[in-house]
Amino acid sequence: MIRQICWARALGVALTLWLVTAQSMPVRAQSPAQEIRLPSGFVVETVASRLDAPTAFAFAPDGRIYVTLKAGVVRVIHHGQLQRENVLDLSSQVNQMYNRGLVGFAVHPAFPQTPYLYFSYVYEPPEARAHKPGGARTSRVVRIAVDPDNLNRALPDTAVTILGANGGFEEIGNPDQADREPRSCQAENGPALQDCIPVEGTAHQANMLRFGRDGALYVSVGDGMEHAAGSLRAQDLDSLSGKILRINPLTGNGYPNNPFFTGQPSSNRAKVYMLGLRNPFRFAFHPTASELVIGDVGQAQWEEVNRGRAGANFGWPCFEGPDPSQQAPPCDTLHRTPNRAIFPVHAYPHTEGRVAIVGGDVYTGSAYPTGFRNRYFFADYNAGVVWMLPLTGPPAVQEFARGFSGVVQITLGPDGHLYLLSIRHGTLYRIRYTGDPGS
Repeated sequence: MIRQICWARALGVALTLWLVTAQSMPVRAQSPAQEIRLPSGFVVETVASRLDAPTAFAFAPDGRIYVTLKAGVVRVIHHGQLQRENVLDLSSQVNQMYNRGLVGFAVHPAFPQTPYLYFSYVYEPPEARAHKPGGARTSRVVRIAVDPDNLNRALPDTAVTILGANGGFEEIGNPDQADREPRSCQAENGPALQDCIPVEGTAHQANMLRFGRDGALYVSVGDGMEHAAGSLRAQDLDSLSGKILRINPLTGNGYPNNPFFTGQPSSNRAKVYMLGLRNPFRFAFHPTASELVIGDVGQAQWEEVNRGRAGANFGWPCFEGPDPSQQAPPCDTLHRTPNRAIFPVHAYPHTEGRVAIVGGDVYTGSAYPTGFRNRYFFADYNAGVVWMLPLTGPPAVQEFARGFSGVVQITLGPDGHLYLLSIRHGTLYRIRYTGDPGS
């Protein structure tokens, strides 16, 4: 069974800032007509609205929030106002059918001294424009510098593809049909091609970009297909699909201390940090342990919150949630020795309108009361519910909020409040606690 609803389809389309003080940004109370429900003492405020299918955002150290739009446009909120001029327009290079588009974004941690913005998107090569937009394509991660005299403007002539550079038109398998043979980024009857990220389906592309405390750029990549036939790439260390990658943000190479490094930093397996994921759309770093917490979008039955260290194998497609799949014989080894796979710390079924998990962030601030700290916040795209999961003790999930349908990102802001981005409502929200948070 193939998922019939995912975040962009549920949307119904063919288809950001160091706050000097919390009061430095003008915000508006959210209309009660949207029936957003929050715990006592919390309020929701609108940071920016009327955004055209926003997909990601990131805070810059100097007071800006950069926001990406699905079609390939980048906007910026500066001095508390959404600026009229675009930072950048990559739309001529972006395929945005269904779930595809520009969906991942990060700001270099040494910005603006290191003036780089990073983007992940499904690439539309010039030769593909004569083909059906829903056919197979590839993903890439691109680094672009901003103008040092105007940080609200990027310099397109500085673009460097640091991941997926070999994913040109020649590497696309079937440019007119999704999820069909021949496979993209694969030699005929041979291994996966180097530095090529296939997107056979209209989802499961290169997704989130986030810098770790170690200065490395972490990249989540889906398995590239919407049915299970090609999803075994998630178990192939020589494929970039179905993985969390850890790369050098300047060169795109893997690090020698990555778990599968074999001496060649530009090889695919040198970049692999974790494997066995279907569509790790969003992830977060554990605040103290060397772990990632990942929201992995399921297929027929389960949505997963995964947690693991370098080298972890989360089992897809041999397992979905707690259940073994029907992918035998390739999955026989994992089925016989399930302790080789890391099972989710929390999984929920496709009931009550829940269809696609959106991983969020760990709350490590002090603006919320103690009962909300050191919790992992995550949501379901379609149900509009936000939950929190404690990082210690039993994984007892508690509901935090309702009414945030179409959420595609939850991130802790530098002001100690959670920010939520809804592609469905075209709005960036801030959830603020109005009482005394205590100690």
